[in-house]
Amino acid sequence: AHCDSADRVITSPRTMRLLRRALGLPYKSGYYYDHPRASPERGDGTFTVDNGNVMFTPEPKDGSRRLPPAEHVLSSVKSGKVNCDSSRFPEFAGLDERPKFQGGVVHTADRQIFKETFAAEGDEGALSVSLAEDVWYLLTEELSIWAVLRLEIALEVLLIVVFALLLTVVSVVEHGARDGVLRDKFLLSLTSVRLSTDSIFGWQARSASSGYEVFVLAIQGWTHWLLLSVAGAVIVARALRPLQQVVFNPDCILTDDEVNVRLQIIRPAKVDLLNVTINLQVFVTGGRVHQLSLTNGIEGYGAWFGFAPMNIRHKIDENSPLRDDYPGGKQDVYFIRVSLSATDSNGNPVNAFATYYHPDSFFRGMSDFRAAWAQRGIMPPRILRGVKWKDQMRRIRDRSTGKGTEGAGLPTWLVNIDNTEGFEPIPGDSPV
Repeated sequence: AHCDSADRVITSPRTMRLLRRALGLPYKSGYYYDHPRASPERGDGTFTVDNGNVMFTPEPKDGSRRLPPAEHVLSSVKSGKVNCDSSRFPEFAGLDERPKFQGGVVHTADRQIFKETFAAEGDEGALSVSLAEDVWYLLTEELSIWAVLRLEIALEVLLIVVFALLLTVVSVVEHGARDGVLRDKFLLSLTSVRLSTDSIFGWQARSASSGYEVFVLAIQGWTHWLLLSVAGAVIVARALRPLQQVVFNPDCILTDDEVNVRLQIIRPAKVDLLNVTINLQVFVTGGRVHQLSLTNGIEGYGAWFGFAPMNIRHKIDENSPLRDDYPGGKQDVYFIRVSLSATDSNGNPVNAFATYYHPDSFFRGMSDFRAAWAQRGIMPPRILRGVKWKDQMRRIRDRSTGKGTEGAGLPTWLVNIDNTEGFEPIPGDSPV
């Protein structure tokens, strides 16, 4: 296992498959299954591919009920390769072609690197409300779950050892030194935090605790209870945080006609988005910000669900700040930023954002900024030119007729998840 930039533990696909199988979660397809991936099952027939179409033959002779591997459904499934970065910036050599489903890692790293780009000057403590709130934020937001667990274990061990020593000191002061006193008091300290009982260590007669020893044990018991209460509150606070429900593609597309940002719902078979609000902006020379209106004047969607990706589009028309004859001259793009706010089907808030950098932008021009990405082995989120997203949806057709499989049951469409981040060149469009 290893940790990414957000200190989240990532285990190997094999380990995750075993764990998901033990928990009864899907493990035979998708990210946790070796490629080529098998698509969801569909009964009463066999599926094959003919000229790029998914063909359905009823009543299979061999009992096969599985769709063909996704990499045989569409041609050129692999993510497109654009040599606009490593050819100009050698530190990105070998990183042009992204691994599958890298969007979450890219945008997590981007938030961390962007924050590391700036440092506070002066009294940073002036931004603090109180020590208690700073500590609570540290425990519930900033520290990873593994760091919180390690802290809890360390504090428990420290509590046991410190009070074992205090009980030993009290005993020596009251009764003098004797052999085995430290061991006895250590076991007594374990008992006070419910880690030692007579059934484990055996019962034996001992002298009654003195008033001082009872006082120390009472303080230890109360401290242990307080520690458990705080730990429980931290766990509840972290558990109530909204889960990540969407992921943006690691790159966005800027053509002569539009801006296109693609987004995918995580766990699409179970998660629905309601009251979706989208904000799309471009940052240009001088730190100016322009709002990019969405196609058809919408501001979002009433609902979005399923495996189909969401394509967030801005049309470059006479009102767009990205047109060549914009008042004041053509805008030099620094980056494009998109944010999404919604509510999932359980009533929990969903919030996400992504930033995409132009290859000629101020940030990409800084060697230290590029080096921070190269050290993580990640290509920064890019604004790509001269390409378009690959198609993901294909109609399932009957082999005997070549028509749709109406009357044969669901599903009737196939969504190729592997093509979520894939792109291909647009002939005649502006180059990257």
